Amino acid sequence: MDAHLPPAVSDALTGFLLEQARIAPGLVSRAIVTGSAVTDDWHDGVSDIDVVFVVTRDPLAELDLLAELHAASQPHIDGVYLTETEIAVGPDALQTAPQVIEGVLVSAQPGAQLSWVTWRELESGVQGVPDGGDVIWSPVADRHPDAAAGAVAFSRANLVDYWEPFGERVVAELAGRAQDAPVRSETVRWVALGPARLVATVETGAIISKSEAAAFAADRWPEHADLLRRAVLDRAGDRQRFVVADALQAVELLRACVAVARS
Repeated sequence: MDAHLPPAVSDALTGFLLEQARIAPGLVSRAIVTGSAVTDDWHDGVSDIDVVFVVTRDPLAELDLLAELHAASQPHIDGVYLTETEIAVGPDALQTAPQVIEGVLVSAQPGAQLSWVTWRELESGVQGVPDGGDVIWSPVADRHPDAAAGAVAFSRANLVDYWEPFGERVVAELAGRAQDAPVRSETVRWVALGPARLVATVETGAIISKSEAAAFAADRWPEHADLLRRAVLDRAGDRQRFVVADALQAVELLRACVAVARS
């Protein structure tokens, strides 16, 4: 049932999971794909692959081998290593976990995927189970009674605690630069799309893709529609040129999103 995933994703993950099973036999009982790969918003050459690796034991002894495997993955296969018990208790009870961010495995990483957003995504993931020389793919619907409310609360808090100061740092860094000076497209995409996605979760309880978040935000704040359109194009690989004025506009959108969280 790998048709639920883009072919490039299922091919990369199948090879990865089989090699993972070879170097750490019996460690991973199942791997649940979340994020853009299961929301029709994954773009080859741009997107990473996000996975919750469900483990049968503490992976400490195999971390060095796993770190090498993740570092060599293309596209990056990121994620978090959790036991079934840890998934059952939820992220509020977990301080740290082995997590992979942009191909780098950290043995005890706080935050990142240890949030109710990840637990909410588990409700509509795609599960891969290594089986001999193959991986069996199927839809999965893990459920936690606190996931929906937890994702809303986390999203609201994240807008205020992370995004609001982040936006002010962007403004400070751009101070004194010409309005038409170029800026990194990744920065504009991050600021324009991330907070809008959280607002959608605050208001609907759903976890939507970044492209869906752009459409959601463009409908609510039409004055930012063109910026959001270009951010989506850039994320899909159609590279756009962004300048300081675009980044500052993205911060204005960010502030509008924070205002929703504070209301």
